[in-house]
Amino acid sequence: MRLDSILIIVPTKKIKMVLLLICLCSFFIGAFQVYKHVVYKNKMYEVSRQELQELTYSAAKDIDILLTQVISSAEKLADRITTEDIRPKEMHVELKKILEANQNYHGGTVTFKPYGFDPNTNLYSVYYSRSGHHGELTYSRLDEVYDYTSPDYDWYVKPMESGNGWSEPYWDEAGKTYMITYSALFYKVDVESGDRHRNGVVTIDISMKQIKNIIESLNIGPSGFGALTTQEGNYLYHPNSDYVLSHMSIKDVAEEKNDPDRLKLAQRVERGESGVINHVSTTTGQESWLIFAPVPISGWSLQNTFIKDDLQLDLETLRQQIILITIVAIVFIASLIMLLLRVHKGQPVSIWIASIFVSLLLLAGIGVVWNLALSYHTQVRAFSHEWDGNLGIKISDRLMLDTLKHQYDDENVKKSLPLPIYIPTGIYIDAMELNGSNIVSVTGQVWQEYPLDFPENIQKGFQIASAKNTKIVEADSRLLENSEVVRWRFQAEINTQFDYSRYPLETEHIGIQLRPQSSSRNIFMVPDLASYKMLTPTQKPGLAVDLFIPGWEITDTFFMLKKNDENTNFGIERNFDQERFPYLNYEIGIKRIFVDAFISNLTPLIVVAIILFSLLLLPLDIDISRLLGICVSVFFVVVFSHLAIRRNIAIGEIFYLEYIFFVIYFAILAVPVNAFRVALKIPSKIFGYKNGLIPKVIYWPSILGIFFVITVMKFY
Repeated sequence: MRLDSILIIVPTKKIKMVLLLICLCSFFIGAFQVYKHVVYKNKMYEVSRQELQELTYSAAKDIDILLTQVISSAEKLADRITTEDIRPKEMHVELKKILEANQNYHGGTVTFKPYGFDPNTNLYSVYYSRSGHHGELTYSRLDEVYDYTSPDYDWYVKPMESGNGWSEPYWDEAGKTYMITYSALFYKVDVESGDRHRNGVVTIDISMKQIKNIIESLNIGPSGFGALTTQEGNYLYHPNSDYVLSHMSIKDVAEEKNDPDRLKLAQRVERGESGVINHVSTTTGQESWLIFAPVPISGWSLQNTFIKDDLQLDLETLRQQIILITIVAIVFIASLIMLLLRVHKGQPVSIWIASIFVSLLLLAGIGVVWNLALSYHTQVRAFSHEWDGNLGIKISDRLMLDTLKHQYDDENVKKSLPLPIYIPTGIYIDAMELNGSNIVSVTGQVWQEYPLDFPENIQKGFQIASAKNTKIVEADSRLLENSEVVRWRFQAEINTQFDYSRYPLETEHIGIQLRPQSSSRNIFMVPDLASYKMLTPTQKPGLAVDLFIPGWEITDTFFMLKKNDENTNFGIERNFDQERFPYLNYEIGIKRIFVDAFISNLTPLIVVAIILFSLLLLPLDIDISRLLGICVSVFFVVVFSHLAIRRNIAIGEIFYLEYIFFVIYFAILAVPVNAFRVALKIPSKIFGYKNGLIPKVIYWPSILGIFFVITVMKFY
């Protein structure tokens, strides 16, 4: 027997055996939990990765089919012109038939070299392109628009020099769009010698919008994005259009951003390979998969970046698994340290060292749970692609938006109701700040695109729901080919509800709900996705680059369509069967910078905890009145700090940080207990062992242990 108090009841060997049993059990339980966690994540990752690979290969095949059709159409017509199967006057008729037969073709030309069509005609190029709302074909003569023999127009110059092939993306002055063109040579055959001389090209154009639509229609998660490059690695499409317009390659971007993964990608693309590269996206800064597949007929490469955080994992299960692993790890390491230090022998130095290690382990455990509370909070991922109560549906691409609009159109058609009028609406936030606990002041711009036939008797504009002190001023308007874009500047104070029960570990979304100015017709607002270079939420589309909220980190922005939840018709009668399109919401994700909050709120509590620990280190015969005076003083410090936080947070329940105050209140009451025992001359083998060693060494493990248990219970 070594300890006069504890070990009289429990022999040293039994304590050692208990510690050993706890150590072994926690080790095996922890190993099983880690295995279970790894198997679950790996299974989800593997299934998702295979699905994404198949999705990428399928999209590459779709692009390949489109390009194959283009090549076949252009070369067949070029062969017919070469063999004089069609007369010159019929060429443009045949070209029009080809374009009409395939809606994916944006336009095309039959273009002759100088004096190749007629000895008296220098340049001759017939051109059809799609225009207007319904994509009708329009005839024109390119030679009347520009000199296509200029080196700037490689759709003509390049094939005349090196043969059939694809052009780089370019702005077409006649078609008024960015496009890529396949050019197929036709020849003039010398009757006497049979020699063939290049006489011009047949071209078929694909608008980059069509390539963009194929790539953006892929379901690669709300944060994922696709890109298309040539075999040499030059970008044909990327969400960051600057890469395309600047004629940058994968290697250029890799060198600019010091990205070794993209250098590997460039090499594999040149070899026409497919595969998956684990990657940290230089665009979003998140762990991702870079999945790539070749487009065989052209040698191009389709590359999809999928952010791993977008995986549809059960966040609650993951969080609980990691918390269990953390608990078991703390128990295992703590028991192992006690065994190695031979705490059961009762040596004060060993006990103090064990106390320090256990306290540090508990601190680390609290930090892990804090990180999980911020990273695996279900509200961050609550918005999905399907309706979920009042949360709504997150709009991350045009395909999803078009699908939703078609559903509503079909419902109205079935009920013989007029079709809704959809108004593309964009928003840009210049400044934002929190006023009080639930009021957000916002300043920014909103623009809307109205069709030219928009009813004159219906007022244009928008309202901001749940807002006060709203000011909306029209800034300007401009006419486009088939529509009018009107832009407004606005200021508003928006009422929002934050979940302060997690304070200071909140992860929230500020919703700005936009509604039509008029409610008399089926006029609904939809996000103007085309106005944003990147729709990746973590790139914060619609938010000023330098915008910040003191004490908060802005994590993401996205559009959401939220179901109507009013319990009144506001005095406006409408058809009972009429479908109501959801309201447009612009969501801004924010996460509190908890370090700032903890430093400002915990500093007095940490100082008080240290003072209380110092009191335990004093001699046992200290004057009880002086000890009580110090405890009362620190009590008032804690109370005033507590009340100050309560005044700033409007909440009718206990918030997380408040539990720390309760723990300190407990410590203030517990510290003088031993002094009272001495003053009242009450004997105790435990509190009196080695001049009060036990209360001193268990102080920090007890305080941190209680707080760790509270943290686990709150966020499990």
